[in-house]
Parts: sequence; structure tokens; C-alpha cells
Amino acid sequence: MVPKDVPKEFKFDYVFREEATQDELYKETCLPLVQNVLNGYNGTYFVYGQTGTGKTYTMGVLNDIDSNCKGIIP
Repeated sequence: MVPKDVPKEFKFDYVFREEATQDELYKETCLPLVQNVLNGYNGTYFVYGQTGTGKTYTMGVLNDIDSNCKGIIP
């Protein structure tokens, strides 16, 4: 068990700025996955994170989505 006072390290492949658009996020994360699936590979887009951080918004499964913010699923 790690003592509470020991600093923890976290590594990220990429961190999007707060002002990032849905289009930027899609092109950076989803488009390569979609292209690989179309080339015969399996693919999964798994969204995980703390409550209230925008996962549902980013996936685009809310009822009131305007055409500029469709998200990944639509």
C-alpha cells in the first residue's frame, strides 16, 4: 500500500485545451479509429472520466444538440 503523502504520477497521451471544438476532438481521436475500422481492424472508443467533465456532451447523446456540436456518435 502506497502512503498518502507520496506524490502520484499520471501520464496522458494528449490533453485538449478547454476551448477545443468537437471537430478538433473528432479529428484527433475518432477519425484515425474510424479509418482503421474501415481498413478491417477492430475499434473501440471508450469514454471514461469524472462526473460532470463533459463525457455525454462529447459523445453527443444529449437531446438538444445543435448541428455545430453533434459529438462523436451522430
